[in-house]
Amino acid sequence: MKKRLFLILESFKFAYKSLRTNLLRTSLSLLGVTIGIFSIVAIYSSIDALNNKIMDSMSKFGQNTLYITKFSFGNRSAVPRWKRKNFPFPTINEYKKLKKVIPDDQVKAITFRIFMPATTVKVPGKTSVSGVELVADGADFPKIDRLDFQGGRFFNNLEDEQGKPVAVIGADIKDALFGNENPIGKSIRIYGKKVKIIGFLKKEGSSVGPSNDSRIFIPSSFARTILNPNRIFTAIIVAPKENTDMDKLTDFITMKLRKIRKLKPTEGNNFFVNNINTFRDEIEKMTKILKIGGSILALFSLLIGAFGIANIMFVSVKERTNQIGIQKALGSNNSFILWQFLFESVLLSLVGGIVGILLVVAGAKILTTQIDDFSMHVSIQNILLGLIISSIIGIIAGLLPAWKAAKLNPVEAIRTGM
Repeated sequence: MKKRLFLILESFKFAYKSLRTNLLRTSLSLLGVTIGIFSIVAIYSSIDALNNKIMDSMSKFGQNTLYITKFSFGNRSAVPRWKRKNFPFPTINEYKKLKKVIPDDQVKAITFRIFMPATTVKVPGKTSVSGVELVADGADFPKIDRLDFQGGRFFNNLEDEQGKPVAVIGADIKDALFGNENPIGKSIRIYGKKVKIIGFLKKEGSSVGPSNDSRIFIPSSFARTILNPNRIFTAIIVAPKENTDMDKLTDFITMKLRKIRKLKPTEGNNFFVNNINTFRDEIEKMTKILKIGGSILALFSLLIGAFGIANIMFVSVKERTNQIGIQKALGSNNSFILWQFLFESVLLSLVGGIVGILLVVAGAKILTTQIDDFSMHVSIQNILLGLIISSIIGIIAGLLPAWKAAKLNPVEAIRTGM
């Protein structure tokens, strides 16, 4: 055991001395590996940052939230597109009937949402903001989608049922329309209707998808009085309680909605009960595909780096043929020579990989500090991945030159050097 450890240590010393002696050649050799490892770690870290941003944005919707609508979040191949296009949107009456029959011990909130087109919002006699996203929902919305209030409150059940013209505005809307003024109790105009502000939200910052900063929330019953029914896109949203059996709840909702819509046993569903986790699964699949694609692109740089290291190692073997012969004549065995050159190749590749990883770490810190609401970190997993890949590249690139050096005849090697 001690002898093997001694051989490995001596091989490492020879490799380090050789690399330090030829700094320019070493630098040029590791360039390809540096670019390859930089590409892989940078791509993986960027995709992880994007994935974390998406999941963080979706976390406010809660786990296993169900969206009942005419669209599917997952695989839609089972239902032809022309058939899905003719599916009806959920109605307010269907929402009320479902709300009565869904067990309270399984569901913490159920609401009716209307997806409204962007519009212009005005302060009478003052200013206006265009492209504002309106969210029309029920009073239980805060139980489903987390909201942080700066002031005021959300509308209650009575205001929702009576279709009261009240609204909760996002931070950007508040700043654009009222500046530093307190907007509570003031009025804005939406689709020509006078609407009273009863609450405004804290600054949320950028997110993947629409941010609440640029949204206005109004009761869905009020929205139905100001929109053309043919332009209303709707969904029934169900937030289950913890430890609810989601399969049973989904089957229960499906059965009840089929009964409400009077679908025959031979007819298929004309709606989808989507679990928000299905959307998360789709994002994870997309993330894996992006990582595979990025790895394939980075593989070309790694191949160039591997060929570069192999070429340099063959040159190194040729230059040190005389030295190899002397080492063998003095008693060094084939494994010592093999490990000597293999260590040199792996060390060269590892140095290139470490440089690439350090460049990604530096770039991530710069981007995180310079770009608002952007966070990118190089995980331990990605660092280990970069080191493992660079080590494998070093072994592959150095194996043949090392084997060639180990098989040299000592007499011929010394003679060739002379």
